[in-house]
Amino acid sequence: MPSAVLNPPPKSLNVAIIGSGLGGLSAAIALRRQGHHVTVYERYDFANEVGASLSVASNGSRFLEQWKVDIPAVKPVVLQKLVMHEWSSGEVKGEYGLGDYKAKFGTEYFNFHRIDMHNVLLDTVKAESSDEMGPQGEIIVNHKALEVLPEKGIIKFENGNTATADLIIAADGIRSLTRTSIGITPQIESSTSCCYRCIIQSSKLHELGLSEFVLSNGIEFWGGFGINKIVMSACHAGETISCYCFYPASFNGLSKDGWNISASPEELIATYPDLDPRLHALFTHATDIKMWRLYVHQPYPYWHKGTVGLLGDAAHPMLPDQSQGFCMALEDAGALGYIFSEEFRGIWENDVGKGLELYEEVRKERASRVQAASARARTDLSERIGWSSSTDRPGKLTIEEVCGYDMLAHIRQIVVDRSSTQV
Repeated sequence: MPSAVLNPPPKSLNVAIIGSGLGGLSAAIALRRQGHHVTVYERYDFANEVGASLSVASNGSRFLEQWKVDIPAVKPVVLQKLVMHEWSSGEVKGEYGLGDYKAKFGTEYFNFHRIDMHNVLLDTVKAESSDEMGPQGEIIVNHKALEVLPEKGIIKFENGNTATADLIIAADGIRSLTRTSIGITPQIESSTSCCYRCIIQSSKLHELGLSEFVLSNGIEFWGGFGINKIVMSACHAGETISCYCFYPASFNGLSKDGWNISASPEELIATYPDLDPRLHALFTHATDIKMWRLYVHQPYPYWHKGTVGLLGDAAHPMLPDQSQGFCMALEDAGALGYIFSEEFRGIWENDVGKGLELYEEVRKERASRVQAASARARTDLSERIGWSSSTDRPGKLTIEEVCGYDMLAHIRQIVVDRSSTQV
């Protein structure tokens, strides 16, 4: 009697993730859910996530839901509209309602505070092992990665330690050392724009008679046709209002590098002398005012080498004008979770580089398209998804293209197409 042919047991990889920012933690969650043992290496003793609001459209929020991230704990605001104001008077010039958004795209368009999101993702990585969540993830701090040996799966750290992994995901940000270590030299230009960001509590806006900004449940814009633009939205369950304020880099000769450079209300107001007076009142009472240098990166020639793959800002840094930076990192993480799953085990089980090759094929073209559209939207609000339409100019990135994307179907189609060409 012939013996039964049994499927081999699922293969579990030892995965090292460099960087515990939002993208790195998202990748850790996606990969632990596929049964892999994940260790996240953070350069500091805490990631020290900073910033203000974080928009997450359905192409990102569907992964948060799929991974069972506790979204209510992130204190979301559900965005319902985009509003365009006249620069000086504040008069509403246009509005794009999102009323059927969830019905159309499957999940909500959320706004979060970055720190709330980071805390919940960190808790999700460290949650106890379970059949659904996979093996508990480990976070190791004070480990700054200086170099990787991609063919050997080795990471060398500043403190003299080394680590070995089957798969290394570099989520070490816009200044990624791992990217350099695998031979990529970025083509970078300073943007003609800089940005202030600030927050104000909703309770203070009520005191100032500016309750309309608290109750909006939308993303509100002033300017955007040219360099100057103000973007306002609520986060932290509506308790905090966040502003991103773009202006010409030449205005104050900012030479410091970073996105956490302290500034005063007076500096912020002086940058926009003819702006809606209500925003001047808001800026006077704003807190956590920071200046942020902006850079334009051209797409990199490749995203992986050997056992190492790039993710998030390490792979595709982009200007913030499409609010898609975190969503693209979520898509990167989602792709890794799909590809390094049982369904596609035949591709990567003997060579993780084959899995990373598929990852790059799935992600690079799409992320580069969003990257380019973000650069165009820096000075043209009509390029932003929501305002843009393929009917007013062919080739524009549209909300349907971004939010209606079915990644798993895309991966499966690529695999089918590969198989047909090999026959």
